[in-house]
Amino acid sequence: MTARIAFRFALLAAAVMLAVTPLFGLTVPSCAPLPMPPLMAFELARSVADLQRIFGMAGDICRAPLVAQLNQANIVDTIVYIPAYTAFYALTLYALGRRDRAIGYAGVAVALACAIADWTENTSLFQLSAAPDTPSVWLSVLMVGANIKWVGLAVATTLGGVMVWRRGGLGWLAFFPCALPLGVSIWALVAPDAAGRWLAPGMVVASVVFLMIAGVGAFGKVAATQANS
Repeated sequence: MTARIAFRFALLAAAVMLAVTPLFGLTVPSCAPLPMPPLMAFELARSVADLQRIFGMAGDICRAPLVAQLNQANIVDTIVYIPAYTAFYALTLYALGRRDRAIGYAGVAVALACAIADWTENTSLFQLSAAPDTPSVWLSVLMVGANIKWVGLAVATTLGGVMVWRRGGLGWLAFFPCALPLGVSIWALVAPDAAGRWLAPGMVVASVVFLMIAGVGAFGKVAATQANS
């Protein structure tokens, strides 16, 4: 596959991501005030107390509708969003890697590993939403899966920034927004409540840069000169 074709498929994957993003919006609040959106708080939960802060106590009227909407969001994530974002990042990294093959292939491998971690994370979320008051091994599975996903995606975007920087010119400017999620994801490892609200915005910044790179690569003059790369 040429770089240009890979970039174009990456743009299609990005379109799917944007199309389903509104489906992650919740119309019901969490059962207690949270320092981040409920779905992110659920991903970063580490204890039964964290789960009860989101879902309330057994019998609370806020629990059932919140569980239903979080489960719906996770179904969309599992079936559509994870494959779409994996394709977007992996194809962009693959295309950039036509000139930096070792880094490109490493980035693709990391992106694919993140998808596996995310599917594992979602499996644990379904289990925990069904029984949030019960201590479970699924909390440990969730913590491992979520941390691998967020740090892994940050590593993938950082590798993309490195490849753009290595192309010279003003490419170094792309490195810093691409590396932004790495700092936030590492921060979230030690302080999830403080950093959790910044995880998604950090990835949005890096993703916008990836989208610009894919757009230029798919339709710009540089792409035309590298069509056979």
